[in-house]
Amino acid sequence: MFYSEKELVIALISMLEEKKLKIENIKDFLILEEIEGMIGRPDILLKSRNGKKIITIEVKLKNWKRALQQAYKYRSFSDIAFICMDEKNIKPAIANMQMFIKSNIGLISINEKNEVKIHYEPTLKKAYVKALRDIAESKFIEQYG
Repeated sequence: MFYSEKELVIALISMLEEKKLKIENIKDFLILEEIEGMIGRPDILLKSRNGKKIITIEVKLKNWKRALQQAYKYRSFSDIAFICMDEKNIKPAIANMQMFIKSNIGLISINEKNEVKIHYEPTLKKAYVKALRDIAESKFIEQYG
């Protein structure tokens, strides 16, 4: 069990860096954390090295409904959005899987052994607002050049 969202973010980033989380639509990516200046503040922002895809991941210990709202909002600037939750608290989200499917928002769980599972992988769709996507793109340029 994780005691804070920060612990969960650290574990998830570790899994991403070690390539233990296989997201179908993205293989090699850059990672940003807690991005300011966007609509909201996504916990994790990924960009494929070829620059064609941006993925957001909203991390929550329990509140899947709030996470779903945030992730849907992040779709304005990302091509794919996920929610990642502590495996101990994932059952209510899984029980409402139709909401994730309808919203095209992915669902991931991680446990204290750093085992990651993708419960739903959304389809790739371009970000809703090009100007916001360009801002997200600029965040990677600021960090990585």
